[in-house]
Formats: sequence, C-alpha cells, structure tokens
Amino acid sequence: MSADPWMQTASGRTWDLLSPTPDQVHWPDIAESLAKLCRFNGHTTHFYSVAQHCCLVADSLPPEWRLHGLLHDAHEAFVGDQTAPLKEAFKALDGARALEQLTEITDRAIYAAAGLETPLDPTAEANVKFADLTLLATERRDLLAPTSRHWSYALPSPLPMPIKTWSWPRAAEEWLTRLELYFGQAGRPTPRVGAI
Repeated sequence: MSADPWMQTASGRTWDLLSPTPDQVHWPDIAESLAKLCRFNGHTTHFYSVAQHCCLVADSLPPEWRLHGLLHDAHEAFVGDQTAPLKEAFKALDGARALEQLTEITDRAIYAAAGLETPLDPTAEANVKFADLTLLATERRDLLAPTSRHWSYALPSPLPMPIKTWSWPRAAEEWLTRLELYFGQAGRPTPRVGAI
C-alpha cells in the first residue's frame, strides 16, 4: 500500500485522502458518488441517496445557508456515509478520532473549492444541523422500517410532505443544479460543473 493513500474518482481523477486540495474537487464526481450512495448504509425501504438528502436539507434552509446545506455531507463521496450508530461504535472502540480527522481534511478541501471557510460559522452550523435533524426525522418516518427500539436522541418534527425518492441519475442532476444555483445566489462565480 502506498504511503500516501489515494482513490480514483468516477471520472478517473485522483483524490489524495490525507492531503486533498481544492483543485482536486470535481463537482460531477461528488454528485455522482453521493447519488449512488444510499443513506443508512442501504437499510431503507426504498433506494434513497445521500445526494437527495443533501438537496432536501438545502431546500429547507434560508437562502444564505443553502450552499452549506448542500455540501454538509459532500465529504461522504470520499469517506462514505458513516451512520451515527457506527460513529458511536467507533468511539466505543477508540477509533473515532481518525474518522473525524479524515472528514475534517476532506471538508476543508471541498469547502475551499466552494469559497466557504471551515470550520463553519456557528450560526450556519446550527442552521444546517437543525435542517439535517429535521430531514432525519422525516427519513425515519418515510424510509425506515418500524422498530420497537427507541432512538437515543430526540428529533425535531418531520417535514409535512413525505419524501418521494429519486433515481441516482436524477439525484446527481438535482445536486449539480442546486450547486450552480446556490453559487449564483451567494454571489460566487459558477463552478465548472460539466456533464456527468
């Protein structure tokens, strides 16, 4: 194994896992990966992608935080969708810090490519977290099988409208469309988005 681990992206580009740079960010690669990655490690009643989750989180935020919401799980294109219970298991086994560091390194590169600072402004972080938990409550209602066990934390009320899941090509397209839109709303130059 190489001393500097890297991965190949959907388009054949290189992502340096320990030292990614903003110029390695290729938005269509992120969109495609997130669109093919199922939330809850696939333990859903229907296919439901991380890309759609990010779109719905962004849609539920005020305009000034929508880009943050769209990108809040973008690192999962490179580190995977680590569920909250899995993170708790890592903590119990003293392995959580490595995953947190890898996520932080990845976020820094992605957010820099989007012209956003990390760590997030506390107000942005609080808004995105609340929207993320609201979507989690909605996903629990609409996409997870009933269980007799109680979740260990309280959730806000779910959104009133049920989630209608998207195919992965639609989820990738919706994610990229929002990226361009939110860049424009934030007064930033439109990223090079190219076809998937």
